[in-house]
Amino acid sequence: MTAAESMPKPPLTIQGVSELCGVNAVTLRAWERRYGLIEPERTAKGHRRYNAAQVEKIQTIVQWLNKGVPIRQVRDLIDSQDHAFWSEVIPAGKVDGSRSNVWQAAHREVLAALQGLNGRRVEQCLNRLLRDYGHDAVISHLTDPVRQQLAASAPMAVQRALFDSVLTQKWSARALSLMPGRREPGWMVVPLGNPLDALELAMVMSSPLWCLSQPVAVEALTQQVMAREGCGVLWVVDAMPTAAQRDKWLPSEPLPFPAAAWGPLASRLMPETMILNGLRGQLASQLPTLGDGMNHRQTERFA
Repeated sequence: MTAAESMPKPPLTIQGVSELCGVNAVTLRAWERRYGLIEPERTAKGHRRYNAAQVEKIQTIVQWLNKGVPIRQVRDLIDSQDHAFWSEVIPAGKVDGSRSNVWQAAHREVLAALQGLNGRRVEQCLNRLLRDYGHDAVISHLTDPVRQQLAASAPMAVQRALFDSVLTQKWSARALSLMPGRREPGWMVVPLGNPLDALELAMVMSSPLWCLSQPVAVEALTQQVMAREGCGVLWVVDAMPTAAQRDKWLPSEPLPFPAAAWGPLASRLMPETMILNGLRGQLASQLPTLGDGMNHRQTERFA
């Protein structure tokens, strides 16, 4: 089922589309104003409303960007009568040199800025790309590769630490805007390992959530989540805790609320039915619906 098929009948607000498609409002406005990719309807007061066709088009744009296609080339591909053909010719992650130039240039720009310890220049590059591409594409095509390259070079340890610091501050600022309202349900994203990985996932999910900076005792998590209706916990696992830490941080019995885990080491710590698989951008559709009565399924997970 496509996003357009699953969306409510009434047109969505820009915030609703942002949560559904994982594209922040700033990027949606840029696609409309700068590139003419989408044309939302307007209410009498001028507020944007997105119908099913617009939502489906946004989803298609995201798919092209995630394949590495520059934003300026997306419109021609969407408008082409051979859209299905090009979808086969350009599989995910395999674009030709001209299409990947935008990311190669950004990669070089960020590395040069880091060599000079110029964190402000790094942030400026991120801001420029986020405006047009959104968090999923920027993280997948730029920050992930740069972090991997820096991690492989011991002499670049300071540069990697600086890059992680810039990213942490940048993503943390946005995470504040994702916190649920007073009566709004949301996910509590808990890192087991590098907190930056949890922040990156939060950026791509772009839905109501609290992104914690460190693990928390499972008893404290349970108490807090149970005190607020319609909430769940998502562990992001990229490090193996000690036995004592596992006993403190992870559940040993069924939880009375939705819970899931994602990351390279999640399957070693959690029951199989709690594990989410795939790339960051694929996780939102796998998460249980908050407030849908998960108690029975939680029992099955620990059976």
